[in-house]
Amino acid sequence: ETLRGKLDVALNVLCSCVVFLFIVTSAPVSQFRGKGLKVAADGTVSGGSKLACITVWGLKNDCSKNNYDVRPADMACKKAADLFKVSEAFYIIAAVCTCLSTVLGGLFFIGIKTKIALYVLSALNVVFTLIPWACMTAIWYQNYCGGSTVVISTETGSAAGIAYGKQLRDNYKSSAAYGLTIAAWCIQIIGLVLLCAM
Repeated sequence: ETLRGKLDVALNVLCSCVVFLFIVTSAPVSQFRGKGLKVAADGTVSGGSKLACITVWGLKNDCSKNNYDVRPADMACKKAADLFKVSEAFYIIAAVCTCLSTVLGGLFFIGIKTKIALYVLSALNVVFTLIPWACMTAIWYQNYCGGSTVVISTETGSAAGIAYGKQLRDNYKSSAAYGLTIAAWCIQIIGLVLLCAM
């Protein structure tokens, strides 16, 4: 009975809470993880260490540690570095926007009419959640600045920089944060549709 006429907002708030958790969790976690060292038939060794990971904040050659070995600002390719920086910024913006959306939904339940602001924030957050994923997808597929030439040790799999494009795909695989960001975006769309349709 208390949800009569408010089910759309309740479902949107639920979606916003889940999106917030996914965004806050996926920002510092690995977008890409090392595939491990492999020996080809001709004896050449390739691959990134299974311990190595790339987050939007940089490269860790040992993902279990807190410190970063290389930050996006250290990248030689400005275009690739800028994509990391944009992704960092929009993860933060998406987290703040989703938190505000959740608060506005709560205010709606105590009688403050915030539905129009909720529509606007939900629509904006669809875009804000998409941007970090799009940036990381571009890092995965595009060979900016003639392609990545990061040196990866054939003994340990440790990288001297942040790989991108073909070198990233050859030595790393997509990881949990990449999937969480896609899931967050899909859930945000569902929340917006539920808000508009009900």
